[in-house]
Amino acid sequence: MAETTYHKEKLYVPREVQEKLGLVDGDKLEIEVVDKSKALIRVLRSKEAAKKALEWLRNPPDLGEVKGRLTRKEIYEDHP
Repeated sequence: MAETTYHKEKLYVPREVQEKLGLVDGDKLEIEVVDKSKALIRVLRSKEAAKKALEWLRNPPDLGEVKGRLTRKEIYEDHP
């Protein structure tokens, strides 16, 4: 279980929770208060997030290129 911090009217969600929920920029969280010590949280997926993901797949960012060639040993073996 991860703890979330409330500070200066903002709720901070730990990275571990963000990753488990698959949160991306533009997603919203719907919070339903059950009682003073319990709440249900639902992820509302952003349409923009889906558009961004599709755009990224259509036009992946230029991450540069590998200079030179990698040997089979470099690919398959760990080096200290």
